[in-house]
Amino acid sequence: MVLFIDLSGSTELAERLDPELLMQILERYYAGCREAIFANGGVIEKYIGDAIMAVFGIPLSREDDALRAVLAAHGAMRSVYELADQLERTVGVRIGAHVGVAFGEVMVVGNTGTDVRVIGDTVNTAARIQSAAKEGEILLGDDVARLVRQHAVMEEVPPLTLKGKKDPVRAWRLVDVEPDRAGEAGADTVPLIGRDEELAQLTRLHERVIRERLCGMATLLGVPGIGKSRLVREFLHRLPPGVRVLTGRCPSYGIGATYRPIAEMLEDVNGDWPAVAAAVGPDGERTLRALAGNGQTPGVAEIARAVRSFLEVMADDRPLVVVLDNLQWAEPTLLELVDDCVSWLTDVPVLFVCVARPEIYELRPGWGGGVACGMSLELGPLSGADVARLVQELCAERVEVMAHADEALHWRVAASSDGNPLFAELMLETLTEGDGSLPPTITALLGARLDRLGGDEREVLERAATIGQMFTLGQVEMLGGETPSGPVRSLQRDRLVRRGSQPGAFEFTQTLTRETVYSLTSKEQRADWHRRLADWLGEQEAADDTPFRSWTSGDISRHLLAACRFTREVRPFDPLLDELTDRAATALIRDGGEALHRKDLPAAIALLERGREILPKGRQEHRRLAILISDAELARGEASKAAAALDAAEEMLPGDPRTALTCTIQREMLGLRTGRGTDPEALRDRLEQDDDLSWCRFHQLEAWTHIDAGRFGAADQALRDGVTRARAMGDRYEEDRLLGGLCELVQWSPTPVGEGLALCADLLERFVGDRALLVPVLLTRARLLGLSGKLAEARETLDTASRYVDELDLGLPAIAVAQVRGLVESLAGDHERARALFRDAAAALHASGHGGAAGTLEIYAARETLRLGDPRMAAQELGRREGPRQLRGEVTAMVLRAAIAVRLTDQAADQPAHAEALEIAGRAAELVETTDDPCLRGDVLVEVAQIRRAAGRDPSGALREALGAYDDKGASLLARRTRDLLGDL
Repeated sequence: MVLFIDLSGSTELAERLDPELLMQILERYYAGCREAIFANGGVIEKYIGDAIMAVFGIPLSREDDALRAVLAAHGAMRSVYELADQLERTVGVRIGAHVGVAFGEVMVVGNTGTDVRVIGDTVNTAARIQSAAKEGEILLGDDVARLVRQHAVMEEVPPLTLKGKKDPVRAWRLVDVEPDRAGEAGADTVPLIGRDEELAQLTRLHERVIRERLCGMATLLGVPGIGKSRLVREFLHRLPPGVRVLTGRCPSYGIGATYRPIAEMLEDVNGDWPAVAAAVGPDGERTLRALAGNGQTPGVAEIARAVRSFLEVMADDRPLVVVLDNLQWAEPTLLELVDDCVSWLTDVPVLFVCVARPEIYELRPGWGGGVACGMSLELGPLSGADVARLVQELCAERVEVMAHADEALHWRVAASSDGNPLFAELMLETLTEGDGSLPPTITALLGARLDRLGGDEREVLERAATIGQMFTLGQVEMLGGETPSGPVRSLQRDRLVRRGSQPGAFEFTQTLTRETVYSLTSKEQRADWHRRLADWLGEQEAADDTPFRSWTSGDISRHLLAACRFTREVRPFDPLLDELTDRAATALIRDGGEALHRKDLPAAIALLERGREILPKGRQEHRRLAILISDAELARGEASKAAAALDAAEEMLPGDPRTALTCTIQREMLGLRTGRGTDPEALRDRLEQDDDLSWCRFHQLEAWTHIDAGRFGAADQALRDGVTRARAMGDRYEEDRLLGGLCELVQWSPTPVGEGLALCADLLERFVGDRALLVPVLLTRARLLGLSGKLAEARETLDTASRYVDELDLGLPAIAVAQVRGLVESLAGDHERARALFRDAAAALHASGHGGAAGTLEIYAARETLRLGDPRMAAQELGRREGPRQLRGEVTAMVLRAAIAVRLTDQAADQPAHAEALEIAGRAAELVETTDDPCLRGDVLVEVAQIRRAAGRDPSGALREALGAYDDKGASLLARRTRDLLGDL
């Protein structure tokens, strides 16, 4: 490696300055250049007037001689211009310099040091390149540029026509050099080969996203090592200025890490968080902070809304590209979130780039289907010609590889690598190091490559692999050993790791590399490191001004679980194993409970089942675990799996009476859900007074049984008793379940309206962080406000619920909003609007498979038709109704038929018809006595009174009973209207 540097402006110096001063200036110039050259291991071959010639690689060549020469040139140039600035200020003279660096074979004559001579064409080339450089420029020959491109920022200059050279010489202008730059994002040292068409398709899709302000999605598929990540990096590198990029990676390790990729993206905006927080609003800010463990866990619908809002904000002022890597390891809930974002984001230029292995289609066969602005690209093997070109580029990258490379080696790698770029690179390294045999797989090649590492580099890599795909020097150092900065630089040069997107972070260049290193690390070492990582993370606190940290509670659980598993395998008699198992199980159950709370059911089940697996037999925690897993499976519609969770608990706690009873109660609850009757009282005598969990579940079973029988007051009391037990346990999950049920129940129970509204107010504050939980509370509040005559407030409350439903994309709750709005509009006397709402809600319920509830709403719609004065149409609508009937719908239909009959019958002319109507009304009055729903009883009795009045009978008794029911409930609007009817008699 030969370097020439020459001073410019020295003639003017000689003309204007005293010779002694000139000599001092030249000595400072020489000293600055010498210092830069010697500091980087160079040797000064000679001084030629103002020029200096230096060589690198003498007496021994080093793999980084090119970098050393470029660093020396950069340092010497900096020294010259520091001197130039001083001269300009003091004597008014400006100097400069220009540098040329070339690489090639030379002949060395004499001893190294002051008596060394270097001969060869490379010397002439370096001198000519230096002469061609303009003042202030450092020009590098093409071979030098290839060797340092992972460390330097360069600009290509037009080919140089040099004296003595037949052909123009390619050269590069050095802009900057950073020794640690290797592996940074966008600093790929080998050009992208063989992917021009795929890159063009990605670029065209992105251009469409920007042009039409759409949300698009590209899925890149391919086996490990085929070049997916490399293609993405090239695509990102070529993006137009101003495009924002957010990246999230799905880890292969750990379970329940649903939102880890989102948390990684949020960490990228820590510095801009105040502006982002203001834009997403308080609800969005609270939810996004909760993803990092800073607050109560919100529900999946709330999270989806907050993430959509976050992406809208990030894409508001410039296009956004969201890269999701290793999507084949994503939790199902994250895949649903991506689908949701792609469907919902409008009028913002966002492109999702999803990178995955083909097995994603095993998890999600329809992935990417139906996306209007989307595409899927599966990267196949490179052609033989492309692999040959890749091998040439890889050889050119390193001088030590170039020395061993020949056409036969190129051919062998191209023929044996199956078109896989990573395979080709690993094969090349193996062959050039003299190993004539080749391992048959990429994993084996990686293993062979790792075996050739130095001890320090291997240990640092193993510690980093235990941390994860991304790591920091501080984390590696925390695990013990020497300071890792030196080995990490070596690993960067070997292209095993590179700088990550976060400040101070590094990452493995290939996911497969991390997997291989981790699998080859001793289990005993991994056990200790995972335990230390869990301890360390548990002690960390996010900085006050950093809303998002690079880890979550799920990372602690992952490390504890791994530590527990490896300790059990290699040190089964370790005295600390029991404590470690307890910590791991507790962490997994905690994380599973949080996932269940936010309705992330797949993650909840995975976490809870893993906690169950490591929890020793005989531990009482198995009982509650069974209940949680059963709830989660039931919510997914998996009744058989919900029952199997209970069987597992009884196996882990054989002969335990409390577990047997709790599981029996839960099985009865499952039976009620599938239509099987039950008698809770048969279980009451088996309950022990201090068994809060069994009592809690018993009261829920009791409440459901009462609700099915129309005994809402008894159900209300059962739920309140359950809440008392849940609070005694300190179990927020059970308490929230019961309070949510109680809130909905107060619409129909004898609980007065005022007390119900107070409960709603408490729950609106309790559930403030999760609007999906707030919607049913708001619906209850709206109906109670309507019953009390506060119709404007009821409508405002429904508007809020409707907004939440729209923002969170909720299905069944949207139908419930329409239903309650219909009830409020009916109370307000807008029967046309009420009928339309009931019809729409009924159609939506039919479509979602809820025939019984849909039938009840169709009856309500027919009632509104009758109230509009069209008994014949009401009769037709009532006659069209089919399917199962709820008590509420059945009794309403009976009294409605009677009312239609008297409307269609002339009182004087058809006494038999009146008699039939009265008989039906009487049966309806008897049927409604089986329920203690005061408003239903009042509504039916008012209709009965109207029928009796139309038939010439005394209605006052029925009206007084209805008034009593309304007054007891506190339904002041209906009570006032009933009093008006009594006053008209």
